Amino acid sequence: MINFGIIGCGWIAEKAYLPIIAKMDDACVNAIFDIDYRKAHEIQHKYHVPNIFDNIDRFLSQPLDAVIIATPNNTHTYYTNMALNSGKHVLCEKPVALSKNDIESTIALAHAKNKIFLPAFVNRFREDIIKFSEMVSLIGEVKEAEVSWIRKSGIPRPGTWITNKAAAGGGALIDIGTHVIDIGLNFLSDKQIKSVKLDQGTIAQAKQNSAQWNINNESRQFELDAETWAKGEVYFINGSELKFNIDWSSNINEDITSIKVLGVNGTVSIDTLFGFSNNFTRDNIEILYDGTNGEYDKVLYSMNNTFAIDAFKNMISYFVNLINGQDAGILQPFDSVYVVDVIERLYKSV
Repeated sequence: MINFGIIGCGWIAEKAYLPIIAKMDDACVNAIFDIDYRKAHEIQHKYHVPNIFDNIDRFLSQPLDAVIIATPNNTHTYYTNMALNSGKHVLCEKPVALSKNDIESTIALAHAKNKIFLPAFVNRFREDIIKFSEMVSLIGEVKEAEVSWIRKSGIPRPGTWITNKAAAGGGALIDIGTHVIDIGLNFLSDKQIKSVKLDQGTIAQAKQNSAQWNINNESRQFELDAETWAKGEVYFINGSELKFNIDWSSNINEDITSIKVLGVNGTVSIDTLFGFSNNFTRDNIEILYDGTNGEYDKVLYSMNNTFAIDAFKNMISYFVNLINGQDAGILQPFDSVYVVDVIERLYKSV
């Protein structure tokens, strides 16, 4: 049995980690920490967590095997390193750090402490993305990846830390962009960056375009100063390219996540939807394989957002298995360095 502690009692802890771990046979949550003791007490009552803390040192002194970091972005490195130094394995929500130097130092610390550090790139564990990855293996060396995640009125809680640059490190790009950029980078063999290009902006009606599925009682006490959309390119030394289009709130009919990968032997594309949104009318998730020699294949999944919860289940189980000594496969700690590096360079470019 893996004894978990959770640092941060926000939306993702309440809607994903706590209810999922509560149903697992080989893991449990024994302690939670939040600087808002009232919020921690609410979560304790709802999920029957034995111990709550608003003091991080007392929390980390508990006999926990692992810690999940689910706090504002600018605290991820701080809490992750504290947990590793206290002898805990760590699963950290994205973005795992705001700079390449920070994440490389964290990975080095985890190695020195002989502890597992895992970035919470949950979409790697979706059934449709696993199948998509299998089909990408058919098209040979990848020359280009195009990724997009576009929402209609899907800004997460405007006026909270998520839409504040100082607390979040950025806006849509570092939030939902992290997920699709990770998927795109995963298919590129050489991730040595040559140059980057970023165009970004904030829509005037940002405060009104809140994601209805993402609302809670969190107070709005931050300036909304982060970008609501971002698009651009990342060019690599070997000639490959990553294109991205990210938007929290676009003038479209429904939310969409799409990925297209072009290889020397063909193209594979997917039309799906990441996250917890119910804003869709399409019946199916569609994966298409189009080979250069005339090969063609189509795979369909029912369009629903249960894949999001299933992916969290798979990721947590994967993390538990790593702690128990099983070999890594889908996701490695160093994968987070590539994503942090790309996003840091993009923001610095403007």
